[in-house]
Amino acid sequence: MTIRNLRAMPWIGEDPVLDLANTVICGAGPTHADIDLFADAELTASWRARATERRLALLPLEDLTVLRDLTRAALDASAGQRALPESVRTELNELASAAPVTFLVTADGRLDQRDTGGPAQAAAARQALLLAAGPEQARLRRCHAPSCGMFFLARRRDQAWCSLGCGNRARSARRKPQAPA
Repeated sequence: MTIRNLRAMPWIGEDPVLDLANTVICGAGPTHADIDLFADAELTASWRARATERRLALLPLEDLTVLRDLTRAALDASAGQRALPESVRTELNELASAAPVTFLVTADGRLDQRDTGGPAQAAAARQALLLAAGPEQARLRRCHAPSCGMFFLARRRDQAWCSLGCGNRARSARRKPQAPA
């Protein structure tokens, strides 16, 4: 991930839960350290400006960080086809319980679900649980390209990377000869 892409945040907009979870870029910093967008005021402001869920973007940084860490833990377990850690499941369930949902049958006879208020953290926690354990779980992946680690929803069964750029970086890294020890 280039610094230019980091500031442009082209991944924002697929899903509010993924937007939140992907505020940590794995191995993209100096000495391959992770980059936490919320640790930098300019990157945090940029994320807040681009985030599609406005109520979520307006949460205090401390609340965002706690919710992000819970969401990342849930998505990481789910993408790795592991059970959600009990503490993560319990905390997300507790948060989600404050976000009421109404079920409606649409004119074409389909069941529809509508949020009916509640705090932004509650709605985001419910969406994180839906993504981690609901029908989209089978599409949830974590990109293993160098300097990425983003969560994404696969569009194809065999999709391994979140973007073409990540696929190119991963293939290039495999072809590089290893330095002698």
